[in-house]
Amino acid sequence: MRFKLFIAFVAAVTASACNLLTGSSGSVAGSWRAQGIGHSGHYFDLSLTQDDDTISGVVCSSDGGFLLFQGVRVSGELPDVTFVAPGPNARFAGTFEDDRDQIAGDLGSGAGHIPLRFKRPGDGRCGGAKPLP
Repeated sequence: MRFKLFIAFVAAVTASACNLLTGSSGSVAGSWRAQGIGHSGHYFDLSLTQDDDTISGVVCSSDGGFLLFQGVRVSGELPDVTFVAPGPNARFAGTFEDDRDQIAGDLGSGAGHIPLRFKRPGDGRCGGAKPLP
């Protein structure tokens, strides 16, 4: 009986250690959306793919129905996700939170940062936004 308990314990510890060593089991592939600051019409949309732990994709942003930028490259190694948006101090550094199925981070740094929390589903393309006049 003790031997069976010991084997069960070793199996549980081994399974836990394997999960810790291999990292997240979730995938970031798909479309994501984060609300910007100010008002409810400011969004960032991510469209991501994942190959093993390598993350790639594009991000766009719209505000009030107008496209601010699109096609900006997103990259990272799971769980980290980064992009550099047009403009000064516009680097996003975030982390995929597997347990919440969200990507959380900051755009910018210091006093000028914008906290962003990307959730599914997003359309990934800033759908319906018009180019700025």
